[in-house]
Amino acid sequence: MIWRRIKTKSDSTIADLHYIIQIVMGWTDSHLHRFFIHGKHYGIAQIGGIGFSDDPRKVKLSDFGWRMRERFLYEYDQA
Repeated sequence: MIWRRIKTKSDSTIADLHYIIQIVMGWTDSHLHRFFIHGKHYGIAQIGGIGFSDDPRKVKLSDFGWRMRERFLYEYDQA
């Protein structure tokens, strides 16, 4: 596992967070990915990849009602 701590605005979207993570990690957005938050998958759909029911450009981080030290999963390089 790789750990990074970043700060972002609460009005950032899932799509924004994906691109922020790509920059922080030095990655090139060349692999499939997904977030797993509160029991649901989120992400930017790609042809031949995972589909998602929500538009990641409209789901804001503030929509989740986070609690202190709450975590979520970000998986990159999904096959």
